[in-house]
Amino acid sequence: MVEIRIHGRGGQGVKKSAQLIARACFLKGFYTQDFALYGSERRGAPVTSFVRVSEKPIDTRGYVFEPDFIIILDESVSEEMCLKGKTSKTKIIVNGAGFCNVDASKIAIKHFGKNIPNIALLGAFAKVSKLFTLEDLKNAVEAELGHKGKGVVSKNMLAAKECYEEVRC
Repeated sequence: MVEIRIHGRGGQGVKKSAQLIARACFLKGFYTQDFALYGSERRGAPVTSFVRVSEKPIDTRGYVFEPDFIIILDESVSEEMCLKGKTSKTKIIVNGAGFCNVDASKIAIKHFGKNIPNIALLGAFAKVSKLFTLEDLKNAVEAELGHKGKGVVSKNMLAAKECYEEVRC
């Protein structure tokens, strides 16, 4: 089983990131589980989401304490909180500097004018994790956000592709 923890702030798409990872992996034939943990439910408050991916049914419930992957959408979230439970095998993908990194915020703003780096950063996650392809991510984005129009999907996927190509570990 692969366990993933995502950190960011309300309004950055932390919960949607977990849903998209789960959907992309589900479309690949995996069993998945995703859920979010909110502090105060408001824009800008710290938010954490969790994802589990497995080839077998998932019986485990509860938070992810020792993640295989940590995705950090916003470096202003407490480093202590983000890195809690990190092991020597944990891979960390950061919107910013350090670890596996790419400036997903800059890329998101470039492609659709908003600092919502979640889907852009999932392009980097696809490359680092190898759990799903960009095509799988596109299918998940279409399923989750297609109702907002093809432009939303295509702009997000351009940002995801650029992050996929630019992530550095």
